[in-house]
Amino acid sequence: MRKLLICTFILLLLPSRLYAAVGIVKTDDSSFRHFKYGMTSSLLSLLYTPLKVNVALVGGLIGGLAYPFSGFNPDAPKKIWDKSLGGTYLITEDILKGEDKLELFFGSSCTRVVK
Repeated sequence: MRKLLICTFILLLLPSRLYAAVGIVKTDDSSFRHFKYGMTSSLLSLLYTPLKVNVALVGGLIGGLAYPFSGFNPDAPKKIWDKSLGGTYLITEDILKGEDKLELFFGSSCTRVVK
């Protein structure tokens, strides 16, 4: 298991041009790039998602407490909920490629439509 993890990290961290120079993979090998982006997004999501979920839970609780303390004004918790519940929960391949926007921890809105 340890050797598998070491090999996986080597594949992810070293640039593919090095593999192409040695002759291990071709530079236009789309399956290798897909594997690299998939593994990187999975590993980053394993680290990022629990933190984002905790931020969302705390924001949800604070927004719920803000509602009665604001005199039952619905705009007060909505502002808190939009910031804490919105944003990116998973790091995807599109984010790593730069095709999609990454909103770290505090997003702009929680009413965004998922593709």
